[in-house]
Amino acid sequence: MSDQKSILKSTILQYGLIYGGISVAFAIMLFVMKMHTEENSISSLVSALILAGSITAGQIAFRKLNNGYLNLSEAMKIGLGVTVIGLLIGILYFWFQSTILDPNSIDKLMDIEINKAIDQFPEITDEQIAAVSRSLEWWFSPIPLTAMMLAFGLIIGSIISLVTGLIVKKSRPN
Repeated sequence: MSDQKSILKSTILQYGLIYGGISVAFAIMLFVMKMHTEENSISSLVSALILAGSITAGQIAFRKLNNGYLNLSEAMKIGLGVTVIGLLIGILYFWFQSTILDPNSIDKLMDIEINKAIDQFPEITDEQIAAVSRSLEWWFSPIPLTAMMLAFGLIIGSIISLVTGLIVKKSRPN
């Protein structure tokens, strides 16, 4: 049983590091192409596919190492573990990029959000814009932004883990 736990832990670590590495490589590519502050549905889709691929690969690898069996509980543990490790790596890189490589990126993101508010509500007053700006300053500060990235990532990771786990699982015969 402890052998199974060590296989589970090593699989989570290995595929979490793979997910984090690929995510950082993708973020670097976006940075080099100066697309890191753009809202882009294709980038979001690619990020979700990177996560789904990493989770699925981890689940399949564990199943192979576990005599061809994987239950849903193990699949969820792998998926969430891979998600957490990859998210932590990605968040560390995000803050490195936002503070060292492009110290103005947070301001750029806030400007995008303010412009969206102005586009949605053309009658918005200067006082309301200032209030939105103050609110965004708080949301884009390190603790709330990191918490939001973790929470959103875990929600997406949970959904992907459940779906891929249901597809990849193979129960032991009774």
